[in-house]
Amino acid sequence: MKSCIYPARQSQRGFSLIEVLVAVLILGIGLLGAAALQLLSLQNINNAELRTQASLFAQELSELARTAGSPNDFAANTGSTDDCAGMTPDTFENWCNAMGETLPGATFSSEWDGGSRDFITTITWPERMMFLEATDNNEAGEGTSSYTLVTRFPQ
Repeated sequence: MKSCIYPARQSQRGFSLIEVLVAVLILGIGLLGAAALQLLSLQNINNAELRTQASLFAQELSELARTAGSPNDFAANTGSTDDCAGMTPDTFENWCNAMGETLPGATFSSEWDGGSRDFITTITWPERMMFLEATDNNEAGEGTSSYTLVTRFPQ
């Protein structure tokens, strides 16, 4: 009977340390991904709040125009929340100031289409976007969103 003699294995020093380092690296990458996901979630919550505020302000302007009885007076005003002084009627100026406090840097336009009896309100505001690249018009991470509300007035 022939016997094969295999050389005895030498102890593998440091192998378990490499396994631990690889496991820590994988865990670290996973934790970084979870942190980025959390930041993106917080950003989306903030942007959703801004969108909700814009929709409420658009609805409020439509209601102001409806109760005033003359939507054309409100449609004559278009501009920025940075300069609300002198807008007519006074309720419109108050609306503009309130929107400027809630949505800083927002712009708005309102239009009255007498033929279709539509009152069109558009509100545009700046918002932060985590993965948006820089363009000629804005810096990296900055973008704009807008909300348009079309309200049809009865005859």
